[in-house]
Amino acid sequence: MQAMHIYQILNHYTSSQELDPGFKVLDNSANERPDWFEYWPIRKFLLNEALDEDAFYGFLSPKFKLKSSLSSDVVREFVVAADAADVVLLSPSIHNSAYYLNVFEHGDAEHPGLKNVAKRLFERLELPSDLDSLVSDSRNTVHSNYFIAKPRFWRAWLAINEKMFAIAETPSDALGEALRTPTRYRGGSNVQMKIFIMERVATWLLTFDRSFAARVRDPFVARSRIYKLPVAIVCDALKIAYATQGRTQYKDVFLLVRGLRKLLNLQIRLGGALGLRRVGPCLRILRSYWLEDGR
Repeated sequence: MQAMHIYQILNHYTSSQELDPGFKVLDNSANERPDWFEYWPIRKFLLNEALDEDAFYGFLSPKFKLKSSLSSDVVREFVVAADAADVVLLSPSIHNSAYYLNVFEHGDAEHPGLKNVAKRLFERLELPSDLDSLVSDSRNTVHSNYFIAKPRFWRAWLAINEKMFAIAETPSDALGEALRTPTRYRGGSNVQMKIFIMERVATWLLTFDRSFAARVRDPFVARSRIYKLPVAIVCDALKIAYATQGRTQYKDVFLLVRGLRKLLNLQIRLGGALGLRRVGPCLRILRSYWLEDGR
Protein backbone atom coordinates (compact mmCIF):
# COMPACT_ATOMS: atom_id res chain seq x y z
CA MET A 1 0.00 0.00 0.00
CA GLN A 2 1.31 3.44 -1.00
CA ALA A 3 2.10 5.51 2.11
CA MET A 4 0.30 8.83 2.16
CA HIS A 5 -0.33 11.62 4.65
CA ILE A 6 -3.14 13.80 3.39
CA TYR A 7 -4.32 16.62 5.60
CA GLN A 8 -7.27 18.95 5.49
CA ILE A 9 -6.62 22.37 6.96
CA LEU A 10 -8.80 23.34 9.91
CA ASN A 11 -9.20 27.10 9.70
CA HIS A 12 -10.72 29.47 12.25
CA TYR A 13 -13.92 29.75 10.26
CA THR A 14 -14.57 26.01 9.96
CA SER A 15 -15.38 23.27 12.45
CA SER A 16 -13.78 19.85 12.56
CA GLN A 17 -17.18 18.33 11.74
CA GLU A 18 -17.03 19.98 8.31
CA LEU A 19 -13.84 18.12 7.38
CA ASP A 20 -13.64 14.72 5.70
CA PRO A 21 -12.83 12.22 8.51
CA GLY A 22 -10.77 10.22 6.03
CA PHE A 23 -8.13 12.96 5.97
CA LYS A 24 -5.80 13.96 8.79
CA VAL A 25 -6.26 17.42 10.30
CA LEU A 26 -3.73 20.25 10.01
CA ASP A 27 -4.79 22.73 12.66
CA ASN A 28 -4.68 26.40 11.61
CA SER A 29 -7.54 27.49 13.85
CA ALA A 30 -5.25 29.89 15.75
CA ASN A 31 -5.01 31.90 12.51
CA GLU A 32 -1.55 33.18 13.47
CA ARG A 33 -0.81 34.76 10.10
CA PRO A 34 -4.06 35.41 8.24
CA ASP A 35 -2.16 37.31 5.54
CA TRP A 36 -0.48 34.06 4.44
CA PHE A 37 -3.70 32.01 4.42
CA GLU A 38 -2.99 28.29 3.90
CA TYR A 39 0.69 28.76 3.16
CA TRP A 40 1.32 29.38 6.88
CA PRO A 41 0.26 25.92 8.21
CA ILE A 42 1.77 24.14 5.19
CA ARG A 43 5.03 26.01 5.72
CA LYS A 44 5.15 25.15 9.42
CA PHE A 45 4.57 21.48 8.67
CA LEU A 46 7.22 21.22 5.95
CA LEU A 47 9.82 23.09 8.00
CA ASN A 48 9.29 21.14 11.20
CA GLU A 49 8.22 17.61 10.33
CA ALA A 50 10.40 14.72 9.18
CA LEU A 51 9.10 13.46 5.84
CA ASP A 52 9.07 9.92 4.46
CA GLU A 53 10.78 10.21 1.06
CA ASP A 54 8.56 7.56 -0.49
CA ALA A 55 5.26 8.84 0.85
CA PHE A 56 2.76 11.29 -0.61
CA TYR A 57 1.78 14.42 1.31
CA GLY A 58 -1.11 16.77 0.72
CA PHE A 59 -2.64 19.80 2.43
CA LEU A 60 -6.15 20.47 1.23
CA SER A 61 -8.52 23.31 2.03
CA PRO A 62 -11.67 22.80 4.14
CA LYS A 63 -13.74 23.34 0.99
CA PHE A 64 -12.02 20.59 -0.98
CA LYS A 65 -15.05 18.27 -1.22
CA LEU A 66 -17.38 21.13 -2.12
CA LYS A 67 -15.10 22.36 -4.90
CA SER A 68 -13.92 19.01 -6.25
CA SER A 69 -16.69 16.49 -5.36
CA LEU A 70 -13.90 14.11 -4.30
CA SER A 71 -14.07 12.14 -1.06
CA SER A 72 -10.99 10.98 0.84
CA ASP A 73 -11.60 7.41 -0.36
CA VAL A 74 -11.57 8.47 -4.01
CA VAL A 75 -8.45 10.57 -3.48
CA ARG A 76 -6.61 7.73 -1.79
CA GLU A 77 -7.60 5.30 -4.52
CA PHE A 78 -6.27 7.66 -7.17
CA VAL A 79 -3.01 8.29 -5.32
CA VAL A 80 -2.41 4.55 -4.87
CA ALA A 81 -2.71 4.13 -8.63
CA ALA A 82 -0.20 6.97 -9.16
CA ASP A 83 2.71 5.32 -7.39
CA ALA A 84 5.18 6.12 -10.21
CA ALA A 85 4.29 9.83 -10.14
CA ASP A 86 5.90 12.55 -8.04
CA VAL A 87 2.79 14.71 -8.01
CA VAL A 88 -0.94 14.04 -8.20
CA LEU A 89 -3.09 16.94 -9.42
CA LEU A 90 -6.67 17.18 -8.19
CA SER A 91 -7.79 20.58 -9.49
CA PRO A 92 -11.32 20.42 -10.91
CA SER A 93 -13.00 22.72 -13.39
CA ILE A 94 -9.95 24.54 -14.75
CA HIS A 95 -11.95 25.96 -17.65
CA ASN A 96 -11.26 29.59 -16.71
CA SER A 97 -7.48 29.19 -16.85
CA ALA A 98 -7.74 27.01 -19.98
CA TYR A 99 -8.77 30.13 -21.89
CA TYR A 100 -5.38 31.72 -21.15
CA LEU A 101 -1.93 30.79 -22.40
CA ASN A 102 -0.78 30.16 -18.84
CA VAL A 103 -1.88 30.49 -15.23
CA PHE A 104 -0.01 33.78 -14.78
CA GLU A 105 -1.85 35.38 -17.68
CA HIS A 106 -5.08 34.11 -16.15
CA GLY A 107 -4.00 35.42 -12.76
CA ASP A 108 -3.30 38.82 -14.25
CA ALA A 109 -6.85 38.98 -15.59
CA GLU A 110 -8.25 38.16 -12.14
CA HIS A 111 -5.69 40.10 -10.08
CA PRO A 112 -4.32 42.99 -12.17
CA GLY A 113 -0.55 43.26 -12.03
CA LEU A 114 0.08 39.66 -10.95
CA LYS A 115 2.11 38.66 -13.99
CA ASN A 116 4.49 41.59 -13.65
CA VAL A 117 5.04 40.97 -9.93
CA ALA A 118 5.61 37.25 -10.58
CA LYS A 119 8.07 38.09 -13.36
CA ARG A 120 9.99 40.39 -11.00
CA LEU A 121 10.07 37.64 -8.40
CA PHE A 122 11.45 35.00 -10.73
CA GLU A 123 14.01 37.46 -12.08
CA ARG A 124 15.13 38.23 -8.51
CA LEU A 125 15.48 34.50 -7.84
CA GLU A 126 17.37 34.05 -11.14
CA LEU A 127 14.77 31.57 -12.36
CA PRO A 128 13.04 31.36 -15.78
CA SER A 129 10.83 34.44 -15.94
CA ASP A 130 9.44 34.61 -19.49
CA LEU A 131 5.77 34.47 -18.52
CA ASP A 132 4.59 35.81 -21.89
CA SER A 133 5.56 32.68 -23.83
CA LEU A 134 5.02 30.15 -21.04
CA VAL A 135 2.34 27.56 -21.87
CA SER A 136 0.50 25.76 -19.07
CA ASP A 137 -2.29 23.28 -19.67
CA SER A 138 -4.30 20.54 -17.98
CA ARG A 139 -1.19 18.37 -17.56
CA ASN A 140 0.33 20.78 -15.07
CA THR A 141 -2.29 23.28 -13.88
CA VAL A 142 -2.85 23.49 -10.13
CA HIS A 143 -5.58 25.54 -8.46
CA SER A 144 -5.84 26.26 -4.72
CA ASN A 145 -2.93 23.96 -3.79
CA TYR A 146 -5.02 20.93 -4.75
CA PHE A 147 -2.12 18.56 -5.24
CA ILE A 148 -0.56 15.58 -3.45
CA ALA A 149 3.19 15.14 -3.83
CA LYS A 150 6.27 13.36 -2.62
CA PRO A 151 8.85 15.28 -0.55
CA ARG A 152 11.14 15.94 -3.51
CA PHE A 153 8.46 18.12 -5.09
CA TRP A 154 7.43 19.73 -1.83
CA ARG A 155 11.03 20.76 -1.16
CA ALA A 156 11.31 22.42 -4.57
CA TRP A 157 7.96 24.14 -4.01
CA LEU A 158 8.94 25.30 -0.53
CA ALA A 159 12.36 26.58 -1.66
CA ILE A 160 10.76 29.06 -4.07
CA ASN A 161 7.99 30.09 -1.72
CA GLU A 162 10.37 30.58 1.21
CA LYS A 163 12.45 32.97 -0.88
CA MET A 164 9.27 34.84 -1.73
CA PHE A 165 8.31 34.73 1.95
CA ALA A 166 11.61 36.40 2.94
CA ILE A 167 11.14 39.13 0.34
CA ALA A 168 7.52 39.75 1.32
CA GLU A 169 8.49 39.97 5.00
CA THR A 170 11.08 42.70 4.32
CA PRO A 171 9.41 46.11 4.80
CA SER A 172 12.07 48.05 2.87
CA ASP A 173 12.02 45.82 -0.22
CA ALA A 174 10.10 47.30 -3.19
CA LEU A 175 9.27 43.83 -4.48
CA GLY A 176 8.14 42.88 -0.99
CA GLU A 177 5.78 45.84 -1.04
CA ALA A 178 4.37 44.68 -4.38
CA LEU A 179 3.87 41.18 -2.97
CA ARG A 180 2.03 42.63 0.03
CA THR A 181 -0.26 44.79 -2.09
CA PRO A 182 -3.94 43.83 -1.70
CA THR A 183 -5.54 42.73 -4.94
CA ARG A 184 -9.02 42.14 -6.29
CA TYR A 185 -10.64 38.94 -5.07
CA ARG A 186 -14.32 37.97 -4.98
CA GLY A 187 -15.57 41.52 -5.06
CA GLY A 188 -13.14 42.76 -2.42
CA SER A 189 -9.45 43.54 -2.12
CA ASN A 190 -8.36 42.01 1.17
CA VAL A 191 -5.96 39.33 -0.13
CA GLN A 192 -2.34 40.15 -0.88
CA MET A 193 -0.74 39.44 -4.24
CA LYS A 194 1.75 36.97 -2.71
CA ILE A 195 -1.03 34.42 -2.11
CA PHE A 196 -2.04 34.16 -5.75
CA ILE A 197 1.58 33.89 -6.89
CA MET A 198 2.23 31.19 -4.27
CA GLU A 199 -0.70 29.18 -5.62
CA ARG A 200 0.90 29.24 -9.09
CA VAL A 201 4.34 28.01 -8.06
CA ALA A 202 3.35 24.33 -8.41
CA THR A 203 2.30 24.91 -12.02
CA TRP A 204 5.51 26.88 -12.71
CA LEU A 205 7.57 23.98 -11.34
CA LEU A 206 5.79 21.34 -13.39
CA THR A 207 6.11 23.45 -16.53
CA PHE A 208 9.82 24.21 -16.23
CA ASP A 209 11.13 21.10 -14.47
CA ARG A 210 10.23 18.05 -16.53
CA SER A 211 11.95 15.73 -14.03
CA PHE A 212 8.72 15.74 -12.02
CA ALA A 213 6.15 13.21 -13.21
CA ALA A 214 2.54 14.21 -12.66
CA ARG A 215 -0.71 12.28 -12.81
CA VAL A 216 -3.84 14.33 -13.27
CA ARG A 217 -7.37 13.69 -12.08
CA ASP A 218 -9.99 14.81 -14.61
CA PRO A 219 -9.44 18.60 -14.71
CA PHE A 220 -12.65 19.38 -16.56
CA VAL A 221 -15.11 17.97 -14.05
CA ALA A 222 -17.43 20.83 -13.14
CA ARG A 223 -20.44 21.33 -10.89
CA SER A 224 -21.89 24.31 -12.75
CA ARG A 225 -21.54 26.42 -15.91
CA ILE A 226 -21.10 23.28 -17.96
CA TYR A 227 -21.63 25.27 -21.14
CA LYS A 228 -18.12 26.73 -20.69
CA LEU A 229 -16.40 23.35 -20.85
CA PRO A 230 -16.47 22.53 -24.60
CA VAL A 231 -14.55 25.65 -25.65
CA ALA A 232 -12.19 25.31 -22.68
CA ILE A 233 -11.39 21.71 -23.64
CA VAL A 234 -10.68 22.77 -27.23
CA CYS A 235 -8.38 25.56 -25.95
CA ASP A 236 -6.56 23.13 -23.70
CA ALA A 237 -6.08 20.62 -26.51
CA LEU A 238 -4.65 23.33 -28.75
CA LYS A 239 -2.23 24.42 -26.01
CA ILE A 240 -1.06 20.83 -25.49
CA ALA A 241 -0.57 20.45 -29.24
CA TYR A 242 1.42 23.67 -29.38
CA ALA A 243 3.53 22.77 -26.32
CA THR A 244 4.35 19.29 -27.63
CA GLN A 245 4.60 19.93 -31.39
CA GLY A 246 5.84 23.51 -31.44
CA ARG A 247 3.76 24.45 -34.48
CA THR A 248 2.62 28.04 -34.25
CA GLN A 249 -0.61 27.23 -36.11
CA TYR A 250 -1.88 25.58 -32.93
CA LYS A 251 -1.17 28.73 -30.94
CA ASP A 252 -2.76 30.90 -33.66
CA VAL A 253 -5.97 28.87 -33.57
CA PHE A 254 -5.93 28.85 -29.76
CA LEU A 255 -5.82 32.65 -29.75
CA LEU A 256 -8.66 32.74 -32.29
CA VAL A 257 -10.88 30.35 -30.31
CA ARG A 258 -10.23 32.00 -26.95
CA GLY A 259 -11.01 35.39 -28.49
CA LEU A 260 -14.38 34.04 -29.60
CA ARG A 261 -15.11 32.19 -26.36
CA LYS A 262 -17.87 34.51 -25.14
CA LEU A 263 -19.77 34.16 -28.40
CA LEU A 264 -19.19 30.40 -28.58
CA ASN A 265 -20.15 29.90 -24.95
CA LEU A 266 -23.35 31.89 -25.48
CA GLN A 267 -24.26 29.73 -28.47
CA ILE A 268 -23.61 26.53 -26.51
CA ARG A 269 -25.58 27.81 -23.53
CA LEU A 270 -28.55 28.75 -25.71
CA GLY A 271 -28.30 25.46 -27.56
CA GLY A 272 -28.47 23.59 -24.28
CA ALA A 273 -31.43 25.63 -23.05
CA LEU A 274 -33.27 25.05 -26.33
CA GLY A 275 -32.45 21.35 -26.32
CA LEU A 276 -30.66 21.39 -29.66
CA ARG A 277 -29.86 17.88 -30.81
CA ARG A 278 -26.11 18.37 -31.07
CA VAL A 279 -25.69 20.37 -27.87
CA GLY A 280 -27.95 18.96 -25.17
CA PRO A 281 -26.55 15.40 -25.09
CA CYS A 282 -22.98 16.66 -24.94
CA LEU A 283 -23.71 18.96 -22.00
CA ARG A 284 -25.57 16.19 -20.15
CA ILE A 285 -22.58 13.88 -20.52
CA LEU A 286 -20.16 16.57 -19.33
CA ARG A 287 -22.42 17.27 -16.34
CA SER A 288 -22.51 13.59 -15.38
CA TYR A 289 -18.78 13.46 -14.66
CA TRP A 290 -19.23 15.56 -11.52
CA LEU A 291 -21.44 12.97 -9.82
CA GLU A 292 -19.39 10.04 -11.06
CA ASP A 293 -16.15 11.59 -9.80
CA GLY A 294 -17.26 11.88 -6.20
CA ARG A 295 -18.73 8.39 -5.94
